[in-house]
Amino acid sequence: MSVAGGPHVALAVLCQRIDLQPDGSADLIGIVDGLEVDIPADPSTPPLTVNVRAVIALRAGAVRGYRRIAVNGRFPSGSSGLAAAKSVHFSDQRPAVTLNLPLELELPERGTYEFDVLCDDTLLTVMTLDVR
Repeated sequence: MSVAGGPHVALAVLCQRIDLQPDGSADLIGIVDGLEVDIPADPSTPPLTVNVRAVIALRAGAVRGYRRIAVNGRFPSGSSGLAAAKSVHFSDQRPAVTLNLPLELELPERGTYEFDVLCDDTLLTVMTLDVR
């Protein structure tokens, strides 16, 4: 999905770790698009929790100024999950932004978890995590 004029999504992934290099580049380690887990049959057992990072690289296009970038999660059942947001600033000197958001995910059910990436409440893209 793209918004006319920007910002444009260059990258939106879930990964295990990000290693920042001295030259300013970053290595994404363990890109995660699916997991195989044992979900307990006993509903009183706490859900499995995994820690991942949402890495979102945006290019401003024609957009300048402050924007609110949000990640809103949904469980496979459709109910709302975690939410995280950060304010970013696009300028002529900095027309690109890369966000590195730590996410602690509870996985109480099997299916596809969806994470909407929004800019000022406009959907840019959706990241997914398939739990089997």
